[in-house]
Amino acid sequence: MKRIRRPLESWVAGSIAVMLAWATSASAIAVGQLDTFQNGTTLDWVEGLGGAIAPIPPAVVANAGPGGSGDFALRITGTGSLAGAGGKLVVNNVQPRWLGNYTAAGINGIMLDVRNPNGFALSLRVAIDGPAVGTSGGRWVSGEVVVPASSGWRTVTFSLLPDDLLPGDFAATNAATTLANVAVLRVMHAPVAMWSGAAVAGQMDLNDIEALPEPTTALSLLVGSFLLRSLRSSRRR
Repeated sequence: MKRIRRPLESWVAGSIAVMLAWATSASAIAVGQLDTFQNGTTLDWVEGLGGAIAPIPPAVVANAGPGGSGDFALRITGTGSLAGAGGKLVVNNVQPRWLGNYTAAGINGIMLDVRNPNGFALSLRVAIDGPAVGTSGGRWVSGEVVVPASSGWRTVTFSLLPDDLLPGDFAATNAATTLANVAVLRVMHAPVAMWSGAAVAGQMDLNDIEALPEPTTALSLLVGSFLLRSLRSSRRR
């Protein structure tokens, strides 16, 4: 059943839609790119790259999102295995809507909703890679956001400013170069700032993955995103 928006939320959503239409015409990745999973699919978020298939692939779960009944969420499951895909809490997207020149598009961060159902804390990070390891900037990892055990839903943000990114492996050479040529976007549990993440048996739920703008050029869109999330949270309470 479709959720009914309040007038203020509808106005904010409409304003954001107008700005998104303008931004989308400029590049593949655009300010405000948002994956909500409300169509009931994973929107091509995958655990393994290069065709690797995890034993328990990412799945969209009905009624599991921050909005409760009728709200879908993306569930990632890690087996803890050290070999092959699926042993870690890692999810990637290589679709055009998340790729391209983040700098030219005015994107400096990622915001998302996360729920940690495990008995241990998650060390959540966002990571980016270029088209070829070692030749176009390499792999870079954001700072850590700790999500406590049994957290319930939380909204967290990750800076993708060049000075805030950490080398993801030995081949990382230039964060700005990778930001101008993003070929993989990754969300992962990684206590250590490494592209590979950490093997662990557990789950995490994600929702409303969004590309954040530069505050100087699109502050209204950023405020609108937080307001929409706040309104959803108020309804749940």
